[in-house]
Parts: sequence; C-alpha cells; structure tokens
Amino acid sequence: MTKYLVVTIDVEPDCTPSWRYANPLTFAGVSTGIREYLQPLFQQYNIIPTYLINNVVLEDEKSCDVLRNLSGSYELGTHLHPEFIEPLKKFDLYAGKKAEANCCFYPHDIEYMKIKNITDLFTRNFGYNPVTFRAGRFSAGPNTIDSLAKLGYRVDTSVTPHVVWEDSSREMPVDFSSAPDQPYFIKPGSISEEDHNGSILQVPVSITTKKASIFSELKETRFGMRRSIRSTRPMWLRPVFSSAKECIQLAEEFCAKYQDKDVLILNMMFHNVEIMPGLSPYTKSKKDCENYLHQLEEFFIYCGDTNIHGAKLSSIYDFYRK
Repeated sequence: MTKYLVVTIDVEPDCTPSWRYANPLTFAGVSTGIREYLQPLFQQYNIIPTYLINNVVLEDEKSCDVLRNLSGSYELGTHLHPEFIEPLKKFDLYAGKKAEANCCFYPHDIEYMKIKNITDLFTRNFGYNPVTFRAGRFSAGPNTIDSLAKLGYRVDTSVTPHVVWEDSSREMPVDFSSAPDQPYFIKPGSISEEDHNGSILQVPVSITTKKASIFSELKETRFGMRRSIRSTRPMWLRPVFSSAKECIQLAEEFCAKYQDKDVLILNMMFHNVEIMPGLSPYTKSKKDCENYLHQLEEFFIYCGDTNIHGAKLSSIYDFYRK
C-alpha cells in the first residue's frame, strides 16, 4: 500500500473568536501565518499543502502576492463563501461580517455564477485555472459538483463523512453520514455516491466515527473559575478537534481498515488563522499557537516514520483516474 497525506487549508481573512472578519479587515493569517509559520513547517517535513483561498482573500492584492511567492512546494485552489461574491452578493464591506451562507442552497444558476466568478478571480490573480475546491462551511451539494465539472475543476474536498450539518443557519441539514471516507469519483446528481465514470473526484476530510476526547478549559466568571466542557465529536484529522495522538490513532485505523487497497489517502484540514492568537475561536494565546504547531509537527514526524508521503490535492485525481 502507498499512503499519502494531503493537507487542505481554508485560507481566510483574519477573524475574531466568533468567526467574524476582523474590523478593520486584516490578513496577518496569510502574511505571517502562512508565510512565516506554516509553509516553513511543511517544507521541513516534505508536506505539499493545498491552500484553498477564500474569495475575500483573493480580492486582497498583498495576500495574493504572498501566495504567489511562497517558497517550496504547494498548490492553490478556491474556497467559496457565497455571500461575498456576485450574483446576489450580500455584503460590499466585509469587515465585521460572518460567513454563514451555504453554497448548495442557492438556485443552480446562481451558485454556478458564484463559482464561476471566484474561478475567474483566481485566474486573474494567478494566471491559470484552479482545479481544487472546497465549499465554505462544507456546504456542497449535487449542483455544486455539476458546476465544478463545467468549470474544469478536478477535485472537490467539501465532504465530511459521518457528519450531518444541522443548525439554524442552514435551510435544511447537509447530510454526509453515508459518504465514503476514501476518495471517489462522484455520481452525477449526487455528492455522496460513487460513479467510476464521474468527472469530479471527491477527497473527503478524514473523519472516523470514534469520538475525540472531551476538550475542557478553565474560564473566569464573576463567581470565580469554572471549567467549561465542549461535547465530544467524531474524530477528525484536524488539530483543533483531535490531539496529535488522536490523529495518529485515526491514521492507524484507516491503515488497518484499507490494508488491502493499493492507495490510502489521509486528508487533514484546518484554517490558516488557527495558528495565530486571537484570529479564530480555537487559539487565544501565543502558547495555544505553539501547542497547535507542535501537534502538527508531531503528526508530520509520525507520517515520515511510517512512509506516509506528502501530496498535493490535485495529484490524488491522477492516482485514482489511473
């Protein structure tokens, strides 16, 4: 078996702990987070990241210049938060806003034009067409996949197996509970079903049904210190949801489950802003960020020791098409 790790990073503007965009709008998570922390770490451990760039970031020339000129190997793709792009663009000023819209609930023609517009924006900035995509908030559906195929994409990575997204900001549940957890060509008219003749490869985020350990922290209240406990969730290959030990456990579970396959794919995801203090809900202090990077490093060392090779997202398409 040949084993590959893809690292897919949603590239966002700087955010607040409530996921609202910074006011005024800033991009330290790109200029410092990616350029000074993430990309050197990936180079050190032979990881080839895929940066999936939010349309708001694509409108910032300085951020695009950083992403054009990173050292080492990497790949760029698109990451759509649909309320921030035409048609039916909701906001002209992005500072202080929160991305809550869902791609798959727009009419098909509107969603197609939104994906086309972010694709054109990417192409103007980088001089070539993107082939990798993730819907903001994992909100892809069958029409999303149809639009991606028409626009020349090869890979989508919006599916989160074993997860049903159901909250008040969604018009209806987005159900990935039955989706495969290894890559598959998508059946037309579906997103969770396989068809070997499909044109778009789904590379799902690596998630198992096992639960990650409960996360707890001390919070100061008017009555003193109180321990806050976050409920358990399926174990993700995602540093803020799973410790390095749990990420290794997930990798070993996948290796055992798919030991008869020729190729195994692990797909880690996170946001660039998660490795900067105060720019996401997850890392509030410099110490939090140092621990976050240490967890990544520990997992990358494990991958090197067990012959799990770094690969860019689009290369998985070639492996599976062959």
